[in-house]
Amino acid sequence: MTGSMRWFLYLIAAALGTFILGGCAAPPIRAPESVAVNTRAFSRDYSSFNARVLDSAGALDASFRTSLKPDAEAATRLESAYTYQFDGSREQLRVGDTISSTGMWGSAVRYGGMQYGTNAARRSDLIATSDLATSGVAVLPTVSDALFNMAGDPGASFARRDLSVSRAWRTGDLVARDALGRSVAISAPLIGSTRLAQPGCGDVSVGAGRVREDYAITSNQYGATFANTTIACGLPLGFTVEGHGEYLADDVTAVGVGVARRLGPLGIASLAYASSYGAEGSGWLARVGFERQGDLFSMALRSRVQSRDFRNVGDIVADDPIMQRDLATVGVNVIEGARLSVAYATQVTWSRERMNFIALQQSLNVGRGSLSMSAGRSLADDYGSTVFLSYKRPFGFGLRPAPSMIEEFIPLLPGNTSGID
Repeated sequence: MTGSMRWFLYLIAAALGTFILGGCAAPPIRAPESVAVNTRAFSRDYSSFNARVLDSAGALDASFRTSLKPDAEAATRLESAYTYQFDGSREQLRVGDTISSTGMWGSAVRYGGMQYGTNAARRSDLIATSDLATSGVAVLPTVSDALFNMAGDPGASFARRDLSVSRAWRTGDLVARDALGRSVAISAPLIGSTRLAQPGCGDVSVGAGRVREDYAITSNQYGATFANTTIACGLPLGFTVEGHGEYLADDVTAVGVGVARRLGPLGIASLAYASSYGAEGSGWLARVGFERQGDLFSMALRSRVQSRDFRNVGDIVADDPIMQRDLATVGVNVIEGARLSVAYATQVTWSRERMNFIALQQSLNVGRGSLSMSAGRSLADDYGSTVFLSYKRPFGFGLRPAPSMIEEFIPLLPGNTSGID
């Protein structure tokens, strides 16, 4: 017997011994408390599935998409991750695919790696559905990003231009559509609400890994090193101070701070400032907002201005970048069960190209259903007005869900009459 063969047998014997001893010392295997498999989208051309194994400590998730056609390509992995929830705490640890925190001004990016914290720093206006494809760096756009992308915004980055939003004629819902033609109903406000932190610095999110590329197109495409951090602190006198930073290797680094405070019964005022640094130069962004939520009257205002060279993670250098974007929504509860809302959005690029959208919606509870009328107009050239009238009534004995905040804004352009695929 040769020496190399003898060493090979020794290694096998050692491995078997370790396995046997480890099995004797290991605790008995417990069955998971819950195993679930669900389908988010189902069709012959495109179907997506999610599997979850849940126990008292955490959850293991895996999702993928596939086609039911025999000659179609194999399944594409979307996400897979393990999330551990710490006992008696809001903190959690997620290992695998996840979405970065955003803070008041940052961008949300899909990446593979580690994320620790409360995960409370993600804005509510993000289109975070996992069924839509994104080419290049997997940046999640906001509703306002997708709105202006629908109109062919020349200043939008390549990654964010993949997704747009439209109004579906058959259902009256707001849908997001990707570059591959897939569309999904979404529920997200035009203006994300500002969160106020509890006293102390308990709202923390720290993440690092590699940014996801060509999400929902290829299974395991990861790019450059990515990291971000968001820390929000509740200070005396009711102030919330937030620090946020994000980094993508060989691309851009951005850091900034935000301040928010409740002004008694008037509402919440917020202010944020950020700077970016990259190979193409440095830039700045300033954002101011105000919002009020009441039983009879609600409103939200948000305005941002930025320099020509400011960039978020995932943006590319554009010939005509955004200079200013203003958003506004107003909602009034006329009588019980009846609501009137108006929204306005405008954007100006550095070459003075302007886009404007205005929308009006009125909803009224009729019996167990709801009757809604919406009208919108784009104030740009080559676009017109649209009007929708719809009635929704649930079957069975379930409760009718409350209208989503997204109903306060209805981006309408001619030709956007496709339904949900």
